[in-house]
Amino acid sequence: MSSPARAATRATGDAVTRVENWFVARKHALYGLSGSRILVGTAVLGILVTNFGMRHIQWGPASGWIDAYRTDTGSGPLHALFGTSSTVVFTLAYLVVMALAVAVVLGWRTRLTTALLVLGIVSVVERNALIGDQGDNIARIGLLLMVFMNTAEHWSLDARRRRRHAGLRLSPVRRILRGLPVAPRWLTNPLHNAALMALALQLFILYTASALYKVQGERWQDGTALYYPLSLHEYSVFPLLNRLLTHNDVMVVAATYFAVFVQLFFAVGLLHHVTRRVALVGVILMHVGIAVLMGLPWFSLSMIAFDSIFVSSATFAAVSAALGTLGRRTRARLGSRGAPARRATPTGTGAE
Repeated sequence: MSSPARAATRATGDAVTRVENWFVARKHALYGLSGSRILVGTAVLGILVTNFGMRHIQWGPASGWIDAYRTDTGSGPLHALFGTSSTVVFTLAYLVVMALAVAVVLGWRTRLTTALLVLGIVSVVERNALIGDQGDNIARIGLLLMVFMNTAEHWSLDARRRRRHAGLRLSPVRRILRGLPVAPRWLTNPLHNAALMALALQLFILYTASALYKVQGERWQDGTALYYPLSLHEYSVFPLLNRLLTHNDVMVVAATYFAVFVQLFFAVGLLHHVTRRVALVGVILMHVGIAVLMGLPWFSLSMIAFDSIFVSSATFAAVSAALGTLGRRTRARLGSRGAPARRATPTGTGAE
């Protein structure tokens, strides 16, 4: 075998080994996924809480007006889980899904509650597909993939329980009952990382396809696309902010092209640590703008939740440490202010 051929074979073998090690050696993005768990759980809880007053007419016993569309939802019989004629039973089931969202945010029996939350939110939302949005779709996709990942390594009750039982020799049954890991790492590590890659690929496809679809439109090409939705009163949560943007031609064009370029180059921007920061800040600003100017906070929060998997663990660790230090200093200051001042002891011979 010639020297170039041996070099190519060696390089290929090294690349394959690095890929295998990446998948098998350890779980990746544990900080980012912990943040994703908290944010997407909050987004699902927000959807349920903000629609609580309209739950019966949108999804419950009073939603018969949508029956003609329920046969073609693509979710199979899941919507029938909430197909009761009792308002009390429906409300109790609705509250159970809300409780599951809280459990996911807190990281309590995370894998089980995440799986149940997927079933619950799909069962509720698919009872009326006409009022859903893409935030519902990305939330259910992400939550389904999170079932196969460790999303409770940080900032969770599960993590605290694991630390408390560290070093104890327990049977597999007792470990399951206490919510402790049972499967070996040679199985859970590649499963976790494969699901992580699937979630990242989903985001790449979503952003790239959205950008490519936009650039085909004349309004996106001439930079006026954002003017039209931001001029509708249905999107005007803060009308003054919308008018400030739509009455400035330069800002409209800049915001329109900003949205296109951020989405189009998001995946490529992640390849270098400098451009990764630019891409993440840009996409977060875009979603904050969508939340504030278009009244879609839960969609934006779901997207930001899954974008956080691209933030490095070192960044999360530094921010977490800084917040912990700030919290301890604040508690110390509050404690010192709240402590009663000691009364000075008189000195001299007057007390004799």
